[in-house]
Amino acid sequence: MTDITSDKKPGITPSSKTEEKADTVIDAVFLSEDEQKTDAVDPVAPPEDEQKTDAVVDAVFLSEDEQKTDVADPVAPPEDEQKTDVANSPVDTPAGSQIKPTPGMKPSNIRWDSYFALLLVCVTLLRLGYLYIVPLDLGPDESYYWDWSRRLDLGYYSKPPMIAWINAASTALLGISAQAVRMPAVLFGALGLIGMYLCGRRMFNAEVGFWAVAAWLATPGTAALGMIMATDVLLVCFWCLALYCLWRTVEGPQPKTLWWLLTMVLVGLGSLSKQMMMVFPLLMFVYLIFSADRKQLLRRWPWLMSIGSLLFLIPPLWWNFRHDWITFKHTVHHVEPSGATMLDHLKTFGEFVGGQLGLLTPITWLLLILLFLVLLLRLLRWSQQTKFLFIFSAIGLLGFAGFSFKQSINPNWPATFYPAGLLLLAAWGRGQVSAGFLDGLRKWFPRGVKLGIALTFIAYLLPFAMELSFLSLGKNDPTYRVKGWQELGQQIGEILQDQPRPDETFVISSSRKYPAEVAFYAPGHPITYKWPGNPPRVNSQYELWPGPVDKLGWDALILENAENDVPKNLAEIFENVVDLGEQQIPIGAAGERKYHLWRGENLLSWPEWQ
Repeated sequence: MTDITSDKKPGITPSSKTEEKADTVIDAVFLSEDEQKTDAVDPVAPPEDEQKTDAVVDAVFLSEDEQKTDVADPVAPPEDEQKTDVANSPVDTPAGSQIKPTPGMKPSNIRWDSYFALLLVCVTLLRLGYLYIVPLDLGPDESYYWDWSRRLDLGYYSKPPMIAWINAASTALLGISAQAVRMPAVLFGALGLIGMYLCGRRMFNAEVGFWAVAAWLATPGTAALGMIMATDVLLVCFWCLALYCLWRTVEGPQPKTLWWLLTMVLVGLGSLSKQMMMVFPLLMFVYLIFSADRKQLLRRWPWLMSIGSLLFLIPPLWWNFRHDWITFKHTVHHVEPSGATMLDHLKTFGEFVGGQLGLLTPITWLLLILLFLVLLLRLLRWSQQTKFLFIFSAIGLLGFAGFSFKQSINPNWPATFYPAGLLLLAAWGRGQVSAGFLDGLRKWFPRGVKLGIALTFIAYLLPFAMELSFLSLGKNDPTYRVKGWQELGQQIGEILQDQPRPDETFVISSSRKYPAEVAFYAPGHPITYKWPGNPPRVNSQYELWPGPVDKLGWDALILENAENDVPKNLAEIFENVVDLGEQQIPIGAAGERKYHLWRGENLLSWPEWQ
């Protein structure tokens, strides 16, 4: 797409002196002295060697028609294309008239391609190295999903099966370790960055793609997302790649069979990762309804893509059919009436806003929300790019904001809608999208990225700082949830060996975190159990697996939180229960991880499902 600048000063971008100074600072950071001199000598035409490299890049990313257009006149676009660009331009003047593209301002994509490649390699290597030096254990959810991988199936209690399948593959190749479990998070995170960059490059230019990725990486939430093996990292990866492929299908009138097929596969794989991916086809139809080419709705491929992606869900649907549709019941639980007061609703909404400010950094998040609001006032001036990115970001975030009035929202739940939002924000921040009077705040976009870099740097250093800290923060330590589990597993292994019948003693708890962590960290990775209650109820995957019905007469180590007593109906299934006291595990600044331990002697029975 042609680079869009102000028609008041042809050949100069950005339009304001403030932004010119900001660009000078940015060039000083990103460009060598030779590159800065080159830009100063001729801001219109790139160097000869760069033009050759651009031709190679364009051959990869542009269609034949687009390449012919560029070859016809590498400086000024054809007159009919200028008219089209004016009609579809994402930029408006503050007064409301469309800005004409400045001739000869084709973006130097190769430079930004190089920056992105360097950024991608550095971030990926940093994350891989971090896996081996960070003093953090697998959290309860990570261990829980790993335990799924030991019993491969077509579906699981709360999520589709993709995360279990990937965990099984990574640990089969690399062995059972925290690094092996988390390695896919780094790799899928890198793939997601590629998808995000390609979106920005294709829709606007490589500079926008780079800045969008930089803004995404410069958030504390992404720092965690790229390091923790959770379903969200898989979802965001497939979502970003599907966004790029979908845009390739809708950007022009040419047949795009390959891109439709790729979109279908990526949406299908995303749906096998997390249920949120099923929103993607719905947002696609919303875009097609409001797009310039509504005839797409009458064509077969949007419908074939949607139906084809649903076919990927046949395995978990079959599994749910055999398990009384338990995943649907679990999901519907989130939308049941809560009976909360108005004060409760305001509290949960405030928690949602606070969580998003922390996830994305205050400057970046507030700029994004302001951009959404102002663009709504300029609805009739939207380009197709703006419509596409707005629909795939703002609608989802608005939905979660409304949902937050009903119940608490985990900060990571809306994460999948931020890549499109940050692409739109980067396009605005780099002058490719106009938001009228809000354009005066563009200088805050790079400032928000810089703040995010600082906060992300702190987030990466935090585990080490907590290790060296003399403060006792207890559960207020932000790393508390991922500390002390390896020591707990080793401690339980030692206690098991001290029992009267170590070979006939199993581990059980009424909380799923203890069975999951003991299964991963105890020597030999024993099969562990969760108490389902009596009468039994399904609250996790553990209740769907067989209980210790083959271990009647065995003993058990019962783990509970330090402040809890052993559940009465759990104690009743043993002939005798011996209190082994409170156990403590030092975990640095977090103080101690405490839990209470009992030995249940001679298992008499196990609850039967009705």
